[in-house]
Amino acid sequence: MVNGKCSWFSFAEVFLNNSVPILQMVAQSDIATIVVLCILAIMSFGSWGIMIVKYFEYKKNQRTNAEFFRKFSTVSQFVQLQGLCESADDSALRRLTAEVLKEASKFSNFVSYDSIQHRASLLEDTIQRSIEGLRLTEDKYLSFLATSSNLAPFFGLLGTVWGIMVAFFQIGQHGSADLTVVAPGIAMALITTVGGLVVAIPASAAYNYFTSCNSQNEISYFNFGSQVLSLFKRGDLLALEEVAG
Repeated sequence: MVNGKCSWFSFAEVFLNNSVPILQMVAQSDIATIVVLCILAIMSFGSWGIMIVKYFEYKKNQRTNAEFFRKFSTVSQFVQLQGLCESADDSALRRLTAEVLKEASKFSNFVSYDSIQHRASLLEDTIQRSIEGLRLTEDKYLSFLATSSNLAPFFGLLGTVWGIMVAFFQIGQHGSADLTVVAPGIAMALITTVGGLVVAIPASAAYNYFTSCNSQNEISYFNFGSQVLSLFKRGDLLALEEVAG
């Protein structure tokens, strides 16, 4: 038990000895450095909040889309899609299908060889608009990650340059370039650079990850829309064949 306490106190002592100087440097920083650190902290909290929310949204979207597509695979006629949308849970593919059904409901029941291409073209436009809307929704707030990854290093550099200027000014006041005079100012100046990199690295990685995921989703949406359109065209062709027969 005594050894356990000693180990704990030793760990705490090492942790504090390594951590407290950083806190002391922050506490002793001037107002400009503190402002830069506050801006970086806001970027960091905002970025991590977006990353967490987007990750769970992406996983949920993948799960619901997979379930809807599994049910869609059993559909053989376009008219069956209405019942599928009514029974399925909300998903991106369901919203896309609902937009197509809404546009198709405006068509006349009369089908001719002259109108079949126009009907399909209108649905293609609907699919395009719907997918663009889905992409905009999925890309929402990713611009904050891009902005943070681009600006955070510059804010860090700004704080560092400012800190070095202050350090050289203090050297001039003391009339000495001794390490004990220069080192504390340089160390405090480098805090903002570290902070900028800490914000920028995960934000940049997350932005690239979610952008790639959304691009893959967009491709899958177009493929799905093509299958829905094929169902509609097949239905029109069958109707024409029945009339011709």
